[in-house]
Amino acid sequence: IIYSVFVEKVSAANAKAVDVTKDTYNVYITGLDTKGSIDIQSRSDVNMLMTINPVTKKILLTSIPRDYYVKLHTYQSMDKLTHSGIYGAEETVATIEDLFDIDINYYVKCNFSTVVSLVDAIDGVDVESEQSFTTHGRENTGYSFVAGENHLDGGAALAFARERKSFAGGDRQRIKNQQLVLEAVLKKVSSSKTLLTNYSSILSAISEYLETSFTDTELKSIAKMQLNDMAEWDITKISLDGKGSSKPCYAAGNAYASVILQDEDSIAKAREAIAQIYGGNEVDLGDQE
Repeated sequence: IIYSVFVEKVSAANAKAVDVTKDTYNVYITGLDTKGSIDIQSRSDVNMLMTINPVTKKILLTSIPRDYYVKLHTYQSMDKLTHSGIYGAEETVATIEDLFDIDINYYVKCNFSTVVSLVDAIDGVDVESEQSFTTHGRENTGYSFVAGENHLDGGAALAFARERKSFAGGDRQRIKNQQLVLEAVLKKVSSSKTLLTNYSSILSAISEYLETSFTDTELKSIAKMQLNDMAEWDITKISLDGKGSSKPCYAAGNAYASVILQDEDSIAKAREAIAQIYGGNEVDLGDQE
């Protein structure tokens, strides 16, 4: 990296609104590699699609590797997905819509500060780690986790979700851990009447670090629906696969960079899983873990 440029930009909603209590919908969650204000445009290091069926109470989390080699929607040039965040959440949304041939109805944009503030605002989460590990890196040291259940505060949750050097699978395991943290947050909030009743104060506490195209009315409707039935949600997690390579990237002036080439089979399985959620069916992942 020769230098970095950060640009503040007001992001316009690219939502295709639905009735969030009756219709199935897609939410794109982007996690930026920054702290502080969410107004800064930066790389989208976390890229997760959440497909929600409020009738069957099923959620599908589909993660896309940050270096996935995709065609940018606006520029019609190939680049790694993380670079799409430089051009704003709308560019990443449109690019992922092209990849899966779907509509994305809403997006949620967050960063490191969002994770810390949100998890602390709900008094921590319990995460089931697949293995014991200790975190590495200049800003990610000093945390150790055990195989099994770990109660995490905001700082620990961020460290858990960021670590990759401890794993043979590298970014693949990091993606799984990111999904585990989000799953833990969803389950805790959806099962607590106290948190659901006070959702607006939680959002207010993290508002500086969160941007979303959901309206206040839609968020209120979701909270009211959950308070009325206190349903337990069935959450399925998948991720796209691919092969490492080096390819020219548009945002880097077409200089070569490390990328993950698309695996058409895993994309097809993800599309089918999304369709199954929309159809109200059980998600059959076949041989995908």
